[in-house]
Order: sequence, then structure tokens, then C-alpha cells
Amino acid sequence: MATSFAEASPSAIPGEGAKVAANQTAGGHPPGTSLQDVQLMNNQRVLDKIVDQITGGKGEADRAQIPGFTDVEVIPAQMHIRLYWKGEVPAYVKNILSSLPSGVTAEVLPAKYSKAELHAAREKMISNRKLKNIASSLTSAPSRITSVALAVDGSGLDIGYDEDRGVGKRDDHDPLTPTARQDKTREVKAAADRETGVETHVMYKPLVTDASTRQVDSSPWWGGAGLQTPGGTICSTGFGVTTTDGRKLITTAYHCGDGSFHTWGYGGNGPHNYVGVTSSLDWSDQSDVSGLTTQSGLTGAHLYDGAWDDTTGYAKPVSGWAHNNKGDQVCTSGANGGVHCGITINQTDTTVVGSNGILRPDVDLAYASPNSIAAVNGDSGGPVFSGANNWTTDVARGTITALDTTTNCNGQSTADAWQRTPWCFNGVYYVPIAVILADKGWTLNTSTS
Repeated sequence: MATSFAEASPSAIPGEGAKVAANQTAGGHPPGTSLQDVQLMNNQRVLDKIVDQITGGKGEADRAQIPGFTDVEVIPAQMHIRLYWKGEVPAYVKNILSSLPSGVTAEVLPAKYSKAELHAAREKMISNRKLKNIASSLTSAPSRITSVALAVDGSGLDIGYDEDRGVGKRDDHDPLTPTARQDKTREVKAAADRETGVETHVMYKPLVTDASTRQVDSSPWWGGAGLQTPGGTICSTGFGVTTTDGRKLITTAYHCGDGSFHTWGYGGNGPHNYVGVTSSLDWSDQSDVSGLTTQSGLTGAHLYDGAWDDTTGYAKPVSGWAHNNKGDQVCTSGANGGVHCGITINQTDTTVVGSNGILRPDVDLAYASPNSIAAVNGDSGGPVFSGANNWTTDVARGTITALDTTTNCNGQSTADAWQRTPWCFNGVYYVPIAVILADKGWTLNTSTS
């Protein structure tokens, strides 16, 4: 039975030359957003702060350290928190929920498994930093496990699979008939249940797609601008960060170059500005991040906003970072697709294998509304963020690592349409910014103007 809690007592880098962040619109919020969007983001900030109190500020994966905790969901439109817990809820959590700010409500729902139990079960699907394959009596190729997520309600593990075609290969369409696919899914579920020792929910989910311009960027480099990969395609810059020894880097996705010393700014058929290089000191394959040491030694604290071909240089400062909760709304900013907002976090603390075959053990998954775009192929490495201060600043949430579920591009044009047909997706996987910063010991570059 759910325990409900109603409201209680009220609670009390500048650019170079012409490169300057554009002013906010007269309405006080960015182009393409409404006052309702701003209010939802303000509500979300209130709820996320309460979640941080409950979790002691722990990141999505580290919440497994909290005995009995399973997951949490925020619903900004209703100012509501839904908490999943196995067993007795601790007194400190009850105290928080009984002293909510005016207008905020919460409920606690019982969970079959705790996050710690599901973490242990998930580890049984991993061997040598790879998700295990499952032998099949129905197809010649084994079943390749492509993703393992913790069910938000604590009912078990959500597992995706396809037929193993090898590293870098995926199914563009289901090769099996509906009846054969149902039989295959039942076979995978039976094996996964035995392997993990918990209830599993299995579905056919082909290997995630790596999301491999704004105008050409220049120093000090900002997030959401284009980078040319060693293969000549486009990826995106993420966030400005500072290393423990004081170096300024701009991030991108590791899989965009797999450690290669690249990269040049992306200019399509036009000019390219040299950005810098990376090294093993500044990359992490499992967090899918590379930090580029720029030639100028400068990186800013702004993210490009607006469409990919916006020539105004419109950008907003990054004022901080935050953890992620199911139900939070985020935006993406990619060099190929521009900015897309209204994307809702569906799952946190998920494990997927990238098309480069490298396990990404701690990612979040968010979806745009049906038939809408979350990101576009070529947005890899780009920022995932939310708004703050009436959406005059951005809050870092993570960097784009892969995309899920092809959707209609609905006329979306892209920076590299001269080279590739736009490929649009309804879902986006991203590595939480807290994971990246902790992994590399970096600090986020921030600004308020």
C-alpha cells in the first residue's frame, strides 16, 4: 500500500571579439519556450532539491548505498514526488516528507527489490566489462544483451537484446517474424531470470546508435558546437571543465574518436578552426568522454542554444550541475540537430553497450514526446541540461552518448545534410555529468553571465 504525504507548513566567461552570449528575449525566457516551460523548470528545481535531501546528494547509481532505497520519480506539473522503497522507510525520510514546502506532495510505494539488490543482479549479466550473450536454440546467432536497466518501480530488471551481428553492427529492422520474435523473447527472459535471480522484463531492443552546425566555433570554446571526427563526420562539444592541475578542456564523446588525436572544428564544406587534442589522461571509454586540450588554452562556460544554423551566436551561461531523477525534463544541444527541449527522463542508472562494443555502465535515458525529436545523429558529446533562474542560465545534466528509437525528422535540417541524410531519434542516452566529473576529477566551468 502506498503511503502519501500532502503539503505541510510553508518553507521558507566573456567571449572574444563578436563572440558574446546573446541577450534573453523580451519575455525573459529563451526563444521557443513559454512561461509554462519556465514554471515547470522552476517546479523541477524545487522537487530535485527535496530528492537531494532524501538521498544525501548521492548520484543516481550511488543511491544503491541507501538501505531499502529503490528509485524516485518527480512530476513537476503536479509538484509531486513518487518514492519507491523496499521495507520500512527510515525516520529521516518520513521527517522530510512530512515537512514539505507548500504545494508539494509525495507518496511512498513498496518495491519488490531495492536498488542494491538490482545492482547485484545486473552485475551477473556483465563479464569482463561486457554484457553477456545468451546462446539461442532458435537462431544461429546468439542473443546479444544490449541494455540492462533497473525498473523504476523496483519490480526487476528491464533487459534489451538483439541478435549478435558483431561490434559496430545493428539491425535496421527486425529480421524475425512476430511469432519467432515472441519465442525468442521468452527464451531470453527464461535465461535472464536464471542468470540474475530476479524478475526480468525483456524486449527486443537493437544496439544503441552512437550519435556520431551551429556556425564554426572559436576560442573560448562553448558547448553544442561542431567537431569534425577523424572519419570526417560531425560530433559535438559538451562542457568546459577544469582539471586538477588547472588545465581548461572542452569535452566531447570518446567514441567520436576513440582516443584519436583529433580534432578540428566542423565547417562542412567551409573553413575549419583547429580546436585541440586529447590524450589518455583526459579520456574515459566507459564514461564515453574525452577532454580536448585546446590550442588557446581557453574554454568558456556557455552552451549554444537555438537551431543548429542560428547565426546570432545565441548562448546561455552554465551556472552549475545537478543529479537526474525520473520525471525531470531536460534539453539537448547538438551541433547537428540544434536544441530540443521537453525531453523527459524515463530511466536512470542504466547500463548499455555502445556500437563501439564498449560498456557504458552508468547512463540515463530520456524521451521526447511521441513523434518528437530528442536528438539527431551527429549530436554525440553534446550537452544535456535543464534551465535555471527563469531559464536565463543552464544547469549541466550530462553529455549525449547514444540515441534510441528512430522518429520522423519532420523537416529537421542538419549541419551535415550535405554529407548524410538527417537521422532523428525520439530517445537519448546520456552520461550524467556527476559521473563524468567524479570519473576524471574535473570541475565544471560555470558563469552567471
